[in-house]
Amino acid sequence: MLRYCLFALVALQLAGVLAAPVQLTEATFDAQVEQQPTFVKFFAPWCGHCKRLEPTWHALADKVDAEIPNVKIATVDCTVESGLCNKNNIRGYPTLILFKTGEQIAYQGGRTEQDLISFVKEKTA
Repeated sequence: MLRYCLFALVALQLAGVLAAPVQLTEATFDAQVEQQPTFVKFFAPWCGHCKRLEPTWHALADKVDAEIPNVKIATVDCTVESGLCNKNNIRGYPTLILFKTGEQIAYQGGRTEQDLISFVKEKTA
């Protein structure tokens, strides 16, 4: 089932229907989070919780793109960008942090699309 969902998301993204989360690297991270509020998922590809959150994170990117265009939804693969994850004190996966005008707001709520969109709207209003 998870494979089908991921395949469907990829197909929709390729068709231009869904907005994809921005993939951040050490080279792009600072410029992005300084430019606009950015809700970042720090993850590891082998993490089961991260895999379960993936379809919701993509749906969140689509919804935020449509409803709150001044905010970006992003990801950082900590197996590739370990220095960036260490710099941000990432100790577990997934870790969700909203970066807004130099402030880091850790997300501790539920993992539904509605929970996440409510958080983004509340913290960026």
